[in-house]
Amino acid sequence: MKGALDRTKVVLRHLPPSLSEAALLAQIDAAFADRYNWFSFRPGKISQKHISYSRAYIDFKRPDDVILFAEFFNGHVFVNEKGSQFKVIVEYAPSQRVPRQWSKKDGRDGTIYKDSEYLEFLELLSKPVENLPSAEIQLEKREAERSGAAKDIPISTPLMDFVRQKRAAKGPRRSLSNGKVSRRGTSSNGSPSSGTSRRGSGKKRVSATLVLCTF
Repeated sequence: MKGALDRTKVVLRHLPPSLSEAALLAQIDAAFADRYNWFSFRPGKISQKHISYSRAYIDFKRPDDVILFAEFFNGHVFVNEKGSQFKVIVEYAPSQRVPRQWSKKDGRDGTIYKDSEYLEFLELLSKPVENLPSAEIQLEKREAERSGAAKDIPISTPLMDFVRQKRAAKGPRRSLSNGKVSRRGTSSNGSPSSGTSRRGSGKKRVSATLVLCTF
């Protein structure tokens, strides 16, 4: 831990919210370009209810540079575009630690150009692209294949099989001379069935009864 006289990290507070990092660095580098190792800027925000000031952190190379910087910037007044004034405050940062800069090189850096999978990928990219048919053409082709398969293979269900077996058990239907299937029952010699003869005899009896009643 650094002592009170060895501290090299300072913070600049009360900077204008609209101040950019480039504008602040331009003023710092004008007098302390080669005297600091690390710089961090935190921009402010302006809202209707609250103003958040910008701030900056600087880590100098020597403690003497901190004193010179504080004499130059502490109490420095910044004026924004609206004419508002902001008086800068320079003080030691609460934490004197500085983020380490990662300088270790990754051993896999640049090895992708020798990777076998990457080379296969480049080879695939170099090949000519084969354009696939559109979705509409593919759907039409599938429908044509399905309709062709449906015509070749007859549709059969358990109910249809049952009806075919029943028809086969009854035997073939007889047809008339005009090609229509005869639905009336006939005897073996072609005469009308008994049901037809009974209906005829019933009509004769009714007519005979009517004749007797007239006399």
